[in-house]
Amino acid sequence: MNSTTRLLLIAALALSATSAAAQTPVRIDTAAFSMVNQWGDAPDTLLSDTNGVTRIGLNTASASLSADTGRYLDGNFYGGLFEVTVNAGYRVTGFSFSGTFEGVLYVPPNTDGTPGDGFAYNSGYIELSAGSRPYGIFYGEHAQRIDMLDGAIPVLMSSGELSLTSDFNLSLQGLVLVSAYPTTTPEHPAGIDSFASLRVRDPVFTIYTSAVPEPDRVAMLLAGLGVLGSVAMRKKIGDVQDCQYDLPC
Repeated sequence: MNSTTRLLLIAALALSATSAAAQTPVRIDTAAFSMVNQWGDAPDTLLSDTNGVTRIGLNTASASLSADTGRYLDGNFYGGLFEVTVNAGYRVTGFSFSGTFEGVLYVPPNTDGTPGDGFAYNSGYIELSAGSRPYGIFYGEHAQRIDMLDGAIPVLMSSGELSLTSDFNLSLQGLVLVSAYPTTTPEHPAGIDSFASLRVRDPVFTIYTSAVPEPDRVAMLLAGLGVLGSVAMRKKIGDVQDCQYDLPC
């Protein structure tokens, strides 16, 4: 991230934290974990929770990471701090963020069909990071930036394989910027509006979990493996003795 983008994000997140202070965080509960977005302006949505795969729709991110303009400059930002509490008997084995950048750029041509002198621009940036709570262990950082997008590009950031049984934080930050300037012609000296837009569609957290075997079940499993090993060893010794006495092996 360049210094200008980072400064914009810092200022935006400061404003976000101030405006979100009056909001009551909404808690999402599953059998394996609970999650609270401390900076969310709108409740996030539990989309599905089956077979250790939990998908959470990020409604505030969807609303915030969107901007469009016909003239001049516009933009928006998003900051989410998600506190994840892992329930006893479970572990988080990974997490990911997914969505789609969608952008439109249009500059009107001149009346004779040649390219106009207008301008349209968009730029977007998303950053995902994670760390232990209280702070100490950093689990990684992922980022993706796009510029001059006229179409759609998928976004996928994944943690890779983990085994977390303690609480941790997820931080998601994003910024979208758009600008547009009109095409001027002799017939339209005030200009014909250009257009620029950018948004992140369907932003989703996916969290992967599994149950941690209970100690007594682990002990029973190890005992069972020990019995099987003992039986196999006795059979092998018996086979060797049979061969020594010229019995069929």
